[in-house]
Amino acid sequence: MTEVKLEVLKDFIQCQESPCTSIYMSTKAVHKGEFKKLEIEFKNLLQEVEEKLENSWSFKQRDIDNFLKEAYALAADSTFWQEQKEGLAVFISENRFDYFKLEVDTYNKSYVSYNFNLKQLISEFQNNQKYYLLALSPNHNSLYQGSRNNIEKVELEELPLNITEFLNLDDKAAEKHQSVNTAGGSAVFHGQGGASDDDNEDLIHYLKEIDRVINLELKEDRYLVIAADDSVFSLYKNINNYDMLLDDNLSGNTKQMNKKELREKSWELVEPHLNDYIKNVKEKYLELKASDKTSDKLEDIVEAANYSKIDTLLINKKAEKAGVFVEDENEIKIMKNNKDYDLYNYAAVETIKNGGTVFSIGKEEMPGKSDISAIYRY
Repeated sequence: MTEVKLEVLKDFIQCQESPCTSIYMSTKAVHKGEFKKLEIEFKNLLQEVEEKLENSWSFKQRDIDNFLKEAYALAADSTFWQEQKEGLAVFISENRFDYFKLEVDTYNKSYVSYNFNLKQLISEFQNNQKYYLLALSPNHNSLYQGSRNNIEKVELEELPLNITEFLNLDDKAAEKHQSVNTAGGSAVFHGQGGASDDDNEDLIHYLKEIDRVINLELKEDRYLVIAADDSVFSLYKNINNYDMLLDDNLSGNTKQMNKKELREKSWELVEPHLNDYIKNVKEKYLELKASDKTSDKLEDIVEAANYSKIDTLLINKKAEKAGVFVEDENEIKIMKNNKDYDLYNYAAVETIKNGGTVFSIGKEEMPGKSDISAIYRY
């Protein structure tokens, strides 16, 4: 199990070992302690997969038992079911078995096809956006990576632990600097309680070094929340060169907050911004809707995805339609056998494969009445 990143999605897209089995399951019941319920639901989904392997892929029972051996072992692992998040995704083919504990809720569904069904995994990839939290003060610094349901400390060797260590001060100088720069947990600067220009200059030099390390190490396009006294944050904002810094800080003494409090308070600041990109995409789609740069017709979009024409795709993650895109005839056909696949998943997979962006969202979030909308490259 690993984090769902774009490279992970692309790796699953390349799988050629059919049949490819995809299982999604909501695990929210774990919050109520209903672990046995999760085991039963997962076994029911495995029964569905067994039937599909037997009826559509002509698997014998011995083949089924071997194919699903690791999945049934997982089903019987009571410890595993007590350590769930919001959802679970399991992917099985002849030579691979992977699972992901998802931060976003899913709905129960099983697929057996020539390719993995990635619609709900795409939803995890886009909705479980990570962000950074930097607890910043003259006396201590800590960097965290957070998400809706999790926060973990990130170790950066070059990040100064505090201003005393950074300036290599002796005990006497450190005590003077601390007394000048902090008062009741709040930083004091020149013009605010009489801090000297030298003290202010030291603090700015210290914050510039932190900014340098942050810009060197945080290469991903993620929001950065600063947990700091308002006056420290004000100085840091003027120094900062990290593009994704939020305008609002988490104020207060972070050393007195546990990880749960840090996550909850920082998430309140980040959450309103995480859906900005979907909002912007929908606005762009509506602006272009009258032109030939968009479509909300599944048949047209499937063809466009096949020919690398799609820049951005929005799909209702619960929408499904079985069929096959026949490239020689540029049309969709329904075979009514195991050659059929989910055309919405096909459009999503082809878009990602060809460098486009996919948003797998709820029906209510779609920009129109259709279950699929695309912005074309040309």
